[in-house]
Amino acid sequence: MPLVAFTRTPPSYRSAALAVVNGEGRHAVDLVNEHRALGAPLLFVIDHDDVTVWQVRSVDPPRALEKIKLADLTALFARNQASWHPDAIHRAKSVGSAGGSYQLDFVDLGLLPAIEGEIHLKLDRLLVETLDLARKASGGDRLDPRTLFRVVFRLLAAKVLQDRRHPYADGWNPEDLASVLTGIETYYTLGAIDGSANSALPAMFDPAWRHLRAGISFSNISSDDLAFVYENTLVTPETRKLFGTHSTPRQVAEYVVQRLELHNHKPEDINIYEPFAGAGVFLVSALRHLRDLLPVEWSDQQRHDFLIKHISGDEVDPFACEVATLSLILADYPNHNGWHVEEADLFADGALAQRIGSSNVIVCNPPFEAFSKADRINYAIAADTHSKAIAALSAALDAKPLALGFVLPRSFILEQQFAEQRRRMESLYGSVEILKLPDGIFGASDVESSAVIARDLRAPTTKTITLLSTEVAERDRSSFLKTGQTTVQRDVTRVIDDDPRGQLWIPPLNDLWDYLQRNPRLASVLESRRGLEWKYRQDQAASDVEKPGYRLGYANARNLRQYRSPPSVWLDFRSDQLRCGATHDWSTPKLIASATRLSRGAWCIGAFPDLEGLLCSQQFFAMRPTSAVTPNALLALTAVLNGPVANAFLAVNSPKDRFRASVIDAIPIPVSLPAKLGELVEAYVALLGSSDILTGTEDQLPRLLAHIDATLLEAYDLPLRLERQLLAFFEGSERPVSHHWQHWDSLYPVPGLSLAERASGRFNPGGDWVRKIFQPLPEDQLSLLRDYVA
Repeated sequence: MPLVAFTRTPPSYRSAALAVVNGEGRHAVDLVNEHRALGAPLLFVIDHDDVTVWQVRSVDPPRALEKIKLADLTALFARNQASWHPDAIHRAKSVGSAGGSYQLDFVDLGLLPAIEGEIHLKLDRLLVETLDLARKASGGDRLDPRTLFRVVFRLLAAKVLQDRRHPYADGWNPEDLASVLTGIETYYTLGAIDGSANSALPAMFDPAWRHLRAGISFSNISSDDLAFVYENTLVTPETRKLFGTHSTPRQVAEYVVQRLELHNHKPEDINIYEPFAGAGVFLVSALRHLRDLLPVEWSDQQRHDFLIKHISGDEVDPFACEVATLSLILADYPNHNGWHVEEADLFADGALAQRIGSSNVIVCNPPFEAFSKADRINYAIAADTHSKAIAALSAALDAKPLALGFVLPRSFILEQQFAEQRRRMESLYGSVEILKLPDGIFGASDVESSAVIARDLRAPTTKTITLLSTEVAERDRSSFLKTGQTTVQRDVTRVIDDDPRGQLWIPPLNDLWDYLQRNPRLASVLESRRGLEWKYRQDQAASDVEKPGYRLGYANARNLRQYRSPPSVWLDFRSDQLRCGATHDWSTPKLIASATRLSRGAWCIGAFPDLEGLLCSQQFFAMRPTSAVTPNALLALTAVLNGPVANAFLAVNSPKDRFRASVIDAIPIPVSLPAKLGELVEAYVALLGSSDILTGTEDQLPRLLAHIDATLLEAYDLPLRLERQLLAFFEGSERPVSHHWQHWDSLYPVPGLSLAERASGRFNPGGDWVRKIFQPLPEDQLSLLRDYVA
């Protein structure tokens, strides 16, 4: 391009601010789009004596902001001096989405993630092709992974220096790979790789080097992009398994570090530390964010000297330490080494507390596994908890850092094992965000994960906390990994209790649960206990034929359908074979409900009435009325458990595979249940068991079920706004019933009414019911209204 202004050195798409091109009679929109990858938010197009200022956008077409004459250019810059200042543009690009005060109207926050995603795909493809050529070379199939890492780093670093025309690159012959390797090793004080002094490695990697040199130019690529792709592409599942190296997806690290809002602190007051650094993805992200806060007039060397003093990490695996250090070197072009990523066993001899205590911003993806028997003998820290993740988080909270960002198991959100850490976090910080990540976000692990970001250490006089709950849905996993885009966010500011409860997660439908807070709970009418548990395998405790000591019951909840009991079998009821359940009263009428989730969607539980005193295995809850009830009332309670409120409550408050008895007990129920509800359930259950289903009766089932739901929701007496939110929660979910089910909005497409009103049949969507219900204002009142509005 003829002219580009950057906010920082080295130049890249992240620091591009303003650019100028000659129009030459071309269509301006096409011209601006052609230069989108530069990353500059503003593009000046000169066409003869006119200058048009264009906003470059990620998705939408470019937008013309202003058109002036060349003679007015000085006045244009004077008028925009504040918003076009290098610091203003740089901060708007780098922290605009996290800090609203830095947002500028002409900076499209989606532009950088879009360019970044495209660059990472191209870099990854180029690096994979380069690696493939190295492996195909003579002897390449026997390459040690460590050697591969080291050589590829040198190739990437050499290409960066060459493409950016660094003076040091003039000192080697690019056609002689041995000369290149020696030059890079000297520049970064790395030492020679075994074999690089002779002809083995240069000959083996020469085709790969030639391919890399001919690939996309690195001249405008951000250095941290190279570091991220270097780590992500080379740390394969095989090398992770071989060396035990763990890593964090780049966008998870980027999201966490950005949400720490480091820009709210003076750079000199920040000391960032990553324990269990793995391949250093958090460190690379922290480097970029902290570097963006440094004075624009500083030289590269000044920034480097500052950063190596304020960013550090530790890792027990020496190979991971090397990968992290090399990643930081790539991200810190054109500076030399000096990074502090030390090899350390942080669980030994108080090392974790000591290292964390010397820093005030902690970013971490700790190991998720439990301490082994040997660990519990060797590590004193293992005496307080079985979990390495809990030990790491507790040590960080002990240090009371300014901010912390942890990747954690998803159980952190709700499970009891993290309750103490959630309470401590609530008592320390003024802002806590929990990020719920979808399955598969970690390519090398299927562990369900989340992240917590805590900041703003709270003064004793401050009695409020701001909570933010962010989710990335399964359908948005790919877009999150490319651009960091999340699916939904919920926030609330509330007063802190004197005794913090650690309730940091804002569940979906939070307004609904607040509304139902004073409603009675299921435990007030039903006592829930798990079914029979044997001293041996459950699949051996069931029989298709009667045996001595066996009684009829239900063994498997896998194919359970709402309102309909599964096939009964004979279950071992010999007391000497039972671990629990032998003393339960099985004879009284009860409800039986699934104890494991029927699906991971919104419809997750199914229940049916049992009036015959049958048994059930621990795959079910046996729910006995706390006082004598009529069969009609028991059927009405079946509707409550199978209804939308109970299913939504369990879906948002339970892990993916099971229900906790405490959550079952806490299901909100209506203050009273109409007798009509039990009658509808009785008719529905009878119709389910009717042989007429095959002859057309099945068409009646969806509407009868909808009438049950409508009557139940009417008993809850929800405001229309909350009922709409509740029904929308089930869109796209499959209901576990024995017939086709349609969402209520599809079955009754009449907007603006409650489900009970829609199901009543009084409001025909094609009729003129609006005119019948809503009468026009009398003319005198209408005249007064006109005067008021005018």
